[in-house]
Amino acid sequence: MNVIYFFATPFIEIYESIFDETTVLEKLIRSTVFVWLVILFGLFILGWTSLVFELITNPSSFRNATFGVFDTLG
Repeated sequence: MNVIYFFATPFIEIYESIFDETTVLEKLIRSTVFVWLVILFGLFILGWTSLVFELITNPSSFRNATFGVFDTLG
C-alpha cells in the first residue's frame, strides 16, 4: 500500500490544488500540467510493463540488447 501511496500522492496534491486556484487561467494551466503528468506516468507504466512482460515471455530477445547512451553512438 505504501508504494501506491508514494506514487499517487503527487497526483492527488496537484488535483486538489486545481480547485484552490482563483482564476480560470491558473486552473487551465494546472489542469494541463496534471493531464500531461498523468499521460507521461501512464506511458512509463505501459513501457515498463511491456519490457518486463517481454523479458519474462521471450528472454532471448534481450540477448544483444543494450540500453543507454551507447545505443545512439553507433
